[in-house]
Amino acid sequence: MSMRPDESLQLGALYDALRTPAPMPADPRQLTGWMARLEADAALSGLISRVLNTGTATTGEVTDAQALFDRSGSAADPARVAKAYEVLLHHAE
Repeated sequence: MSMRPDESLQLGALYDALRTPAPMPADPRQLTGWMARLEADAALSGLISRVLNTGTATTGEVTDAQALFDRSGSAADPARVAKAYEVLLHHAE
């Protein structure tokens, strides 16, 4: 099943937003959470890139990345990220 143009645009816009990570916090106590969000965002942006460029991701890969988001959050809007995961899961193999 191929991705609709609006879904591709949505994922591409989120990918662009995730390419610039949130600045490192000044307070060292916030560093662990920041690093966890950075990891979750990197997992999502990697999946988006792969899906948009080669069209493939497995359900396991998407659910693993989504679990990181569920635990750690994202620097991006959570509703936008949740919608992206819906699209990715819909198109996962």
